[in-house]
Amino acid sequence: MKVTFQYNKERDIWTLTHWGKGSNNDARPTQTWQSVVARSSESPTKEELSTFIDSYLVENQLNIQTNVSAYQAAWDAIADEYIRRAEAIFGVSLPCDIAACLTINDSCPYNLEQNFFMVSVRSQYPKMTAMHELWHFYTWYSFGPEEETRLGKQKYNDLKESLTVLLNVECKDLMPEGVIDYGYPQHQGIRARVLDLWRQNKDTKKLWDTIAAE
Repeated sequence: MKVTFQYNKERDIWTLTHWGKGSNNDARPTQTWQSVVARSSESPTKEELSTFIDSYLVENQLNIQTNVSAYQAAWDAIADEYIRRAEAIFGVSLPCDIAACLTINDSCPYNLEQNFFMVSVRSQYPKMTAMHELWHFYTWYSFGPEEETRLGKQKYNDLKESLTVLLNVECKDLMPEGVIDYGYPQHQGIRARVLDLWRQNKDTKKLWDTIAAE
């Protein structure tokens, strides 16, 4: 599995359109989306979003290709070791290459069907974003759609978001110094439970089944 950083304007527009107004874990509109609305309307067209993106990059002196290269280098420095650890923890390998697409939006979703995740063009820690989003891919391929169907979308979401707390334990040395995966406020209780169970037994399936039953 290889992660390739790139820029795809269509996906940037998609991210703004679908995730600018809020996400599953944070209902607040992003700052970028608020800027879009201030310049156009609550329902901007694709053309208006495209123009906004161009202006945003110029006004903020952001060079997409420079960032793509820098993000790729930061990721490549840890990629092999991260993948080795993730595969050992989840017991699966990702069956496809993944695209890491830059976006001007503040919210950075992932897409399992099309094998990509988004990274902010202003990110200070792009490899941290990659580690977090790929953790969701590993969770999906380890527990899959069956668990989402069994538990329901909300509980599955809460569990898969909470599992990223393990990055702070198992991949701490791969993270930028002083940076941790905080997660969302509403998941702090489950994240604490994940850590407690992990200290007792480093078995991802047992951990998942235990919390899923609670």
